[in-house]
Amino acid sequence: MTKQTIKAVFFDLDGVLINSEVMHQRITEDFLREERLPIPPERFYLLIGSHKSLNPWPQIFAGIDLPISEEEVRTRLRKYKQVRLAQEDYGSYIFPEVKQVLSKLKEKGLRIACASSSNMAYIQEVLDSGELRGLFDLIVTCDDFQRSKPAPDIYLHCLNHFQLPKQQCIVVEDSEIGIAAGKSAGLTVIARKDTIFHLNQSQADGFIDDLTGLLALL
Repeated sequence: MTKQTIKAVFFDLDGVLINSEVMHQRITEDFLREERLPIPPERFYLLIGSHKSLNPWPQIFAGIDLPISEEEVRTRLRKYKQVRLAQEDYGSYIFPEVKQVLSKLKEKGLRIACASSSNMAYIQEVLDSGELRGLFDLIVTCDDFQRSKPAPDIYLHCLNHFQLPKQQCIVVEDSEIGIAAGKSAGLTVIARKDTIFHLNQSQADGFIDDLTGLLALL
């Protein structure tokens, strides 16, 4: 990979553009405390980078003696998060360097995509909260594909959309699932370093502390 060859960057959303994983984990911990559920909060790290089509819940609940059914826990958590998320200011969680970096990439003539496992309404709300949506040439969700990350479908779609060879595109991810998706698509994957959730980022091709690190690469 050289500065001259890269023409497009495909960004994951959660954990890359917005520090939402911290937000979601804080809300989940509040829920567990209020419901007095004996589930270790760290179990919910398994949801990071996941899509609704995946099922990490058996691992989350494994060996836990719950006072209510697993289905009821999921239902209550979903309702609790809906209420709490409606009160959140997503813009306050967007990493501070994001808008400047995306603007500089556009000035350099690079094409940029947001390729997320989250639903489109959430993606658009997050991007709008940081006045970012207009900077993207493509915004796409795993909901639009038969297979979600870690399958490569969403990144293969990005390649097809821009009609660029793999060697001219890179992926920026944070989760093991997202990194696997990029690698499965045959792309170079740069990981935004995780220092909180102990994510397995070992398959990434390179690492950055924040998105300003991309400018040195590109």
